Amino acid sequence: MLLEITKASKFSGIVEHNVGSVTIGDNPCLPGIIASVFGWEAIQIKFITDNEDAVSIGACRKGQKIVMLPQFSYGPTIDSDIAEDLLQALKKQGFVCEWRLSTKISAFTFSDKATTFLPLEANTDLQFQQFSSNLRRKIRKCASNNIKFISGKSELITDFYEVYSHNMHRLGSPAQPLSWFLALIEKYCNGEARIWCAYLEQKPVGAAFMLEYQGFYEACWVSTLVRYNKLYISYGFYWEMIRYSIEGKGAQFSFGRSTIDSGVHKFKQQWGGHDLQLYWNYSHPQGTNIRKFQFLVNLWKLLPYRVAKQLGPVVSGWFY
Repeated sequence: MLLEITKASKFSGIVEHNVGSVTIGDNPCLPGIIASVFGWEAIQIKFITDNEDAVSIGACRKGQKIVMLPQFSYGPTIDSDIAEDLLQALKKQGFVCEWRLSTKISAFTFSDKATTFLPLEANTDLQFQQFSSNLRRKIRKCASNNIKFISGKSELITDFYEVYSHNMHRLGSPAQPLSWFLALIEKYCNGEARIWCAYLEQKPVGAAFMLEYQGFYEACWVSTLVRYNKLYISYGFYWEMIRYSIEGKGAQFSFGRSTIDSGVHKFKQQWGGHDLQLYWNYSHPQGTNIRKFQFLVNLWKLLPYRVAKQLGPVVSGWFY
């Protein structure tokens, strides 16, 4: 396998995928956006397989570390056999690599997460009919609670971030910097980036950030203020985003990743979609996984919100 690593070209590497195989991670604009916020270098890996097929993918690099892709659940999608060969070729060149895929291509993986996908029907009536009676009841219940949903761009960023940062503090995780979400709104191309906010009497009580690429819609970040969960805001939220995706002629809606068998995971499963197992493949054995340090989660929750809001963006780059 012959390979070449160069700085990424802004509009290079766009590939049309079969419906059902594409994800957000295939959008070639993402490495550059990630690099602009978190200090990575956006690179393009061009290689020729043993069968003389020419392939090019985007990635992020810091020194000898290459990740496809930080901040997202998946990197570029290619044939698993080719991906395995490429991972080994990069390792032989001295790189330490991580490739996030729905297939296992390494003996060293992190596999506690799954993404839940919902195939989209031709119209909203057909989609609604696919839901269980209990799910339809909860969606209607949210509507009866006078929750107002608004979607837009940067004009909603302040309300979005206020809800998002509060929810991350409650969960014990550092919030990503505001600059990250602004960069996505301003620089995301080849698809759509959109913010959603839920309001109760003009107060923001829910927030979501959705990305679209080649008919694949994903709710990448979704938060609600927990004291308002009794109003079924999450049900109304996802239904509004699903409706929007159908109206945009989308093929598939992703609820985003969650820990397998967690409460969040079970919430997503009730919508009638299917799970996609995620494998974060590593070129080398991993040490202790910082994601499993529960005491760090508990410690973060003890910080005053204002401190966590300021400190979170500083350390969030470590939790990619």
